[in-house]
Amino acid sequence: MKTKTKKKILFISLSLLIILIIALFCFLQFNKGGYIQSIPYRPGFQKIETNVYMNKGNSLTPEEVRDVTAQAKERVTAFFGDMHCLDKTTIIICDDGKITNRIGEKDTNTFGFPSKKDYICLSNEYFNIDVLAHELTHAELHSYISADTQRSLPVWFDEGVATQNDYREKYSYENWVKRTNNGENATPLEDMDTYSEFQCNDEDERQFHYICAKNEIRNWLNKHSVQDLIELIKAVNDGEDFNLLYNS
Repeated sequence: MKTKTKKKILFISLSLLIILIIALFCFLQFNKGGYIQSIPYRPGFQKIETNVYMNKGNSLTPEEVRDVTAQAKERVTAFFGDMHCLDKTTIIICDDGKITNRIGEKDTNTFGFPSKKDYICLSNEYFNIDVLAHELTHAELHSYISADTQRSLPVWFDEGVATQNDYREKYSYENWVKRTNNGENATPLEDMDTYSEFQCNDEDERQFHYICAKNEIRNWLNKHSVQDLIELIKAVNDGEDFNLLYNS
């Protein structure tokens, strides 16, 4: 091979490598998903226990984080009878505002590459047993289904299940009775199907949706078991119709 050809191949290879490095850097630094998934490898974070990380210098102590995490896991385990999501769920606690603005203050993010995993991102403000149990319930529910099935579920169902383990007073049955006039003014399920409908811009209406969703699933579980709920989502994951199964 001629020297000129070798130099050309080397130049092209180096150019492609540089482009790849730049693209990877941009993904990890400026893409929300890339940034979140890289947190376990960032020097600004420390591992507290398996799949639990907090930023260095956080005002919470590792012991406080472990204690709250353990109690939240116990609550979710008691509800489901077990937890299957822990190996594929990462919990991130952060009190650095610049970082929480990028990753979210109380979010569960599901990423499908390189394998399906959930990342729970909480700021110190929202790091408590109720919120963490809420987010872990999302993760546990998601562990039984594919990403496609997860996206197809009505949002009121996903949030309604998650709030079963969220004991905050604003989502209580008593508050549901008061806010909905004992159900008379409850938001119809078909108006809370999608993310944009459920997570609307008006905060008061958005909280009202959580109240209505929690009561809907509470009523369903009064007639069914948690195992029935698990079997339902497994069947939906296998291609069966959600509405037919839910209303049967």
